[in-house]
Amino acid sequence: MKHKILITAIIAIFCSIGASAQYDDIEVVVHRGANHLAPENTISSAFAALQHNADWIELDVRCSADGILYNLHDPWVNRTTNGYGYIGSLQSFYIDQLDAGSWFDKKFKGERVTRISEMLDTLEGRCGIFFDVKSGTPVDKLADMVIAKGWSQRSFFWFADTAMLKRFITIAPQLKIKVNASNVADIKRWMQMCTPSYIEIAPSLITPEIKAFCRQHSIKIMAAIQGSDHAAYIEAIKAMPELVNLDRPELFERIIDSLHTELAIKKMPLSQFVDPSIGSEGLGRVVVHWCLIKTVNIFHNSLNNKVLYNLLERGGF
Repeated sequence: MKHKILITAIIAIFCSIGASAQYDDIEVVVHRGANHLAPENTISSAFAALQHNADWIELDVRCSADGILYNLHDPWVNRTTNGYGYIGSLQSFYIDQLDAGSWFDKKFKGERVTRISEMLDTLEGRCGIFFDVKSGTPVDKLADMVIAKGWSQRSFFWFADTAMLKRFITIAPQLKIKVNASNVADIKRWMQMCTPSYIEIAPSLITPEIKAFCRQHSIKIMAAIQGSDHAAYIEAIKAMPELVNLDRPELFERIIDSLHTELAIKKMPLSQFVDPSIGSEGLGRVVVHWCLIKTVNIFHNSLNNKVLYNLLERGGF
């Protein structure tokens, strides 16, 4: 027998529950911009990241032969442009003419290798900046630019080259430093050289000891989760760092939404999901997922997502 399902204001009730604050305080740092949606290290990839709620954009800083700072990951322009050569040996007039978008998708044809100064001007007031400072970068020029453009309080820096780090903190001790660490001993070693404001660490290594030490020394924890591994994103989120450094803000956003949905459903009595006029035969139960109403018939093999399985385990059907 067919049942007429009366869908009421349950959508409004569900959506008004609001997302749990449990995960909402995690700040999102996007590695090379949203590089699965747009060509990496471009203005387009930065804007794509912001559209998916990024809080910070990572810039890879490299220097041309004539001293212009660019946002480019590789030491060579070959992979991500239509040009050739080591950026440190190329003049800016050549770099500025390169196409940095077509390799990713034809619709990005004409995207340029962006100067750091242009990135800072474009992103002003939109996010924070994480600078990955590559070998050969004149750190005094970078520090002067960041300070002059008013980014001192909305940026932090990482150096693979410790000699560059030492020079940088002498030139601009007020600017914030990120270091990589696996344990408290690593952090203590870095503290002999500088005053870290951030540590980057694998999610699996974020222990209560690490958290306590970082709180004591006003250090923020950034979990590193590059790539597209769903399980790695979940692990990082549940470790509850202050920040995550990732490639795919759009995936992170979907996972957070899913977790919010699960938390909200778990908090609601199952009567919220059932039209009492249906009876007990189990047909036409109404469940909510992604803030949408779905009429689920268990005979139609539609129980294929984690949220519905969780409801089954609780005796919802």
